[in-house]
Amino acid sequence: MNTTETMTDYICVYFGGDQTGITWSITAKGFSSLKEAEKHGLYMMPMAGCFGFVVIQEIGDSWIICDEWSMIPPNVSVGVDGMGNYSVNETPKLVMV
Repeated sequence: MNTTETMTDYICVYFGGDQTGITWSITAKGFSSLKEAEKHGLYMMPMAGCFGFVVIQEIGDSWIICDEWSMIPPNVSVGVDGMGNYSVNETPKLVMV
């Protein structure tokens, strides 16, 4: 491999919880294509309490959410920490004070 080439990795983060909201997310890494990551997410969907999944394309130090390969409700946000662990959380609601 040429040192100037950038490795592309595909990730599936599936998430869920209970009636109180999203309480967990699990990151599955190492897929070689978008289709494989999506297939894993679809396989995990029937699990009790699973709300959806996000397919992410990692290219070097950046990452992209692949909306067309994911099943995510409109009220979630995706984040990553410095260790490369992804999390899915409910988007905070604006509160009038």
